[in-house]
Amino acid sequence: MLFSFLSYLSPSKTIKIKENRHSSKQEKQIDTQKVLEHSILDAHGVLLQDFTLFHHTTALSIDLLIFLPHYGLYLGEKIVWKGSDLKGASVERSSRKNKKTSASNLESTQKILHQKLEDVLSFDSTQIERFFWMENLSEAEFDALDSSFHKLLPKKRLLFSDDNIQDIQDKLTSLGTYQETPYSKLKIIGSLNAHTLLLPTVTEPFGAFLNEEQQTFLDAPLTQSTLMLGGEYASGRSTVIVRKILQTLLKDPHAKIIIITPTLLSGETLRQELIILADFAVVYLDFSRLQFLSPSKLYSPFHPDMLPSDFTHIVCDDIQLLDITSLLNSTNIKGKSIILSGPIRDEDTAHYRLKQTYRNPVVHSIHFSHTKGALYTLLSGLKNHVELLSSAPVMIILPNETLLDEYKNAIDEYLHLESRILNTSFSLQYKSLESITLSTLELISALSVSHCYLINLDPNHPLYPLALSRASESVTIISEELH
Repeated sequence: MLFSFLSYLSPSKTIKIKENRHSSKQEKQIDTQKVLEHSILDAHGVLLQDFTLFHHTTALSIDLLIFLPHYGLYLGEKIVWKGSDLKGASVERSSRKNKKTSASNLESTQKILHQKLEDVLSFDSTQIERFFWMENLSEAEFDALDSSFHKLLPKKRLLFSDDNIQDIQDKLTSLGTYQETPYSKLKIIGSLNAHTLLLPTVTEPFGAFLNEEQQTFLDAPLTQSTLMLGGEYASGRSTVIVRKILQTLLKDPHAKIIIITPTLLSGETLRQELIILADFAVVYLDFSRLQFLSPSKLYSPFHPDMLPSDFTHIVCDDIQLLDITSLLNSTNIKGKSIILSGPIRDEDTAHYRLKQTYRNPVVHSIHFSHTKGALYTLLSGLKNHVELLSSAPVMIILPNETLLDEYKNAIDEYLHLESRILNTSFSLQYKSLESITLSTLELISALSVSHCYLINLDPNHPLYPLALSRASESVTIISEELH
């Protein structure tokens, strides 16, 4: 960055230092980096190196970004000069053709940082100070340089290669103003990485960081092989997949992603989550680089010829409901990145597993009714819900498709309303969910309602835990067999 506003009086020196900049990056100064890292950790701060800030259509690379709870942010630029390269050299601030005062990249980056925080948080007053990290230059070597260096680079804003932990902490704190009330790590660092956060909730108005398992998968590199994410129902698999998709689009401008879901509804749900996340993070989402596909019916083979020729990544969510065997065995996807997501099976060898529960519904009650008249018991229960249905929709899950029409007709006639039957082609673009929705187990992965009725379901069915995870408040289990 520094070469954007500094020019050397000696052309030969300029060329020499520019050449050394690249080679110096390859020769990591591990000890110096460790001292810097420990300095920040010791002060309960956060150090981000080679950080990319995404804002609207901008992807801004930042050498160093430090967060200290009582001081705010420190924006740093890494300078890899060596003392031997600078003997006899001098510097001056470059001027623009219009002769206006020139500005460093740090100054413009600081403005974008402020704007990002302002856009995500709506109001922000975080302090941001600037500094330079002399990765290969000691303080004594800097003191021996031409005075033009000292005039251009204030020593109080320089961290040297021979600074110890206390030196670094003292310099940083002397630049800022101590705040009695510490800044929130979630609000500041979270806002800068908002495209990876869990979205805000009533209890967490600024969102939340991903847990360690989720973050590990998000950081996993995409290679020309299959990346598998396993997890039980309500573990947050789709939540992490959405963030992986958005992060891939932001980091790789050439990425074109095919997203395969079991139903149109589940694809629409992922799409909507992408839109909400991008809007929250204030980043541009180019939907021309995404294509959503779903099979004509569940478990039907997904043929490779259905895929466009220029895609780079395939994402398959809820693979337990998809037949993608022929797709994965096709030579058409050789060299493509593949991401699979599904519940954990004993035989699975998932690369990454989510063991914690992400969306843990506060189910206040689970009612069980053993009866010979399941439909009558259901109708009686729904009558008690009828006044709440407009604000608290209900889902009825049946064991097979043959019962859907029978139950719908009985419900509509008894309650004098119109219920909705789900199928694989149901789309929220053309229809809306009614206050009462009827479905089978295979079609409910994208839904969440306040109350669920489970009618004559086999507790040993592999999708039974999914049915229990769809309700946010209460579940009624009605069975004509005693399990």
